[in-house]
Amino acid sequence: MTEITLFLGLSWLLAAAFLVVVPRFWRRPHEGESLDDWLAIRQVEINDPDLLADAELRVWDDQDASLAPVDAARPASSSRLLQIASLLGVFAASFVLYQTLGAEEDVLITRQLATLEQATPADVERLIERIQIRSEARPANLDYQSLLGEYRLAAGEAAKALEHFEAILLEAPKAPDVLGRAAQAEFISNGQQLTPRAKARAEQALASDPREKAALATLGMGAFGEGRYIEAIGYWRVLRDLEPPGSSERQLMAQVIAEAERRLAVAPSAREGDTGSVIEGSSDITVQVIVERPTTEQETLDSGATVFVIARPAGSSARMPTAVIREPVTALPIKVSLSDESSMAGQKLSALERVDIEVQISESGQPGLNNARFVGRAAGVEVGSVTPVSITPQRKQ
Repeated sequence: MTEITLFLGLSWLLAAAFLVVVPRFWRRPHEGESLDDWLAIRQVEINDPDLLADAELRVWDDQDASLAPVDAARPASSSRLLQIASLLGVFAASFVLYQTLGAEEDVLITRQLATLEQATPADVERLIERIQIRSEARPANLDYQSLLGEYRLAAGEAAKALEHFEAILLEAPKAPDVLGRAAQAEFISNGQQLTPRAKARAEQALASDPREKAALATLGMGAFGEGRYIEAIGYWRVLRDLEPPGSSERQLMAQVIAEAERRLAVAPSAREGDTGSVIEGSSDITVQVIVERPTTEQETLDSGATVFVIARPAGSSARMPTAVIREPVTALPIKVSLSDESSMAGQKLSALERVDIEVQISESGQPGLNNARFVGRAAGVEVGSVTPVSITPQRKQ
């Protein structure tokens, strides 16, 4: 029995006790004066024999008219049967309303969301399944649609995330945060290409809220991928200034801005209006990486953890990835091939001669060194080499 069920049960028992037991003690304190009492008082007050005889006659007439028994001590409330029937009716109506409008499942989901920071990946998966089932039962619940969209987007399932954001836009077509998320999901699901609809949605979001982060990031990445570096820098500077000083997000934005400025400096033809500067590459040129399972931690890896294989330009101090692949930790050991298909927007792995490879194992499912429990690296790996590089991640110190 859950806490909420126990609480409801005790509440209704208390209500039943109040309605059924209390009326038994709610009675009139006394019956009042009888006719005989009244006559005795009159005899003391009146000495006239004729008046007393008349009073006695009236008393006996009144007594004859009231021969039917009267229950002067009857409770002031309705009968007990009616009380019980009313109580059951209230309980049934409340139960139906509770199940329809504020079901226990919604309360339990809310409680689990409040403790999400302490949850394991397996707990998160189970919670998402519960939310998915509940969302199908209550499709009009926009909060569930938003939660599922955010989760799918973070998990790399951009196409599924877009479906959830589309469902929200049917009910709230002008919500800037949803427009920005929908544009971002569509941008990613289309191979990081900014479609006209995604661009229009992102611009509409910024028209309502110039600080909408997802829209700024999407338009910035779209401009960067098309070689419009000045425009990309403009969006990213606004996004950078929205992050707290010293935060990892602000540092990341500073790095991508620096990368855009570097490309602008070395490729002046890639200015506004020139979209022919995108580096051409080949998906046949790859970097093959074998990721081994940490040998000393075979029993402690969470089955819900995620492996990120990241490639960056060799010797670069910037943390912006050139290409990324993610795989479940249960697939270890695994061999992956980084190529232009796994490259970030506006970048081509085949355009580089050498790269630095970094492997992160994150139990939260989020990339970044702060989220990684195990890390492995290989420097100066030749792009296009047929010999795979082997990396065994070690516990992060």
